[in-house]
Amino acid sequence: MKKERFIYLCMEAEAGRDAFVLHSDNNEEGMVTDCDLHAGRIMVQTPDHQARIWDFNECDDLRHPKSSPMI
Repeated sequence: MKKERFIYLCMEAEAGRDAFVLHSDNNEEGMVTDCDLHAGRIMVQTPDHQARIWDFNECDDLRHPKSSPMI
């Protein structure tokens, strides 16, 4: 994902809105819970409530999550 989109998704999550990403290596999706803008890391919660930390370069924006419900 591009850095501009990463920043946008982080701002959405920070504002309390839902933002979803897909990890490109394993096709695991997650809801963005937090970000580290300096390190380029996205903290997510997966549909099975696991916490993950991914590099934003390894993620794609997921506008409509495949799994339902995410929360």
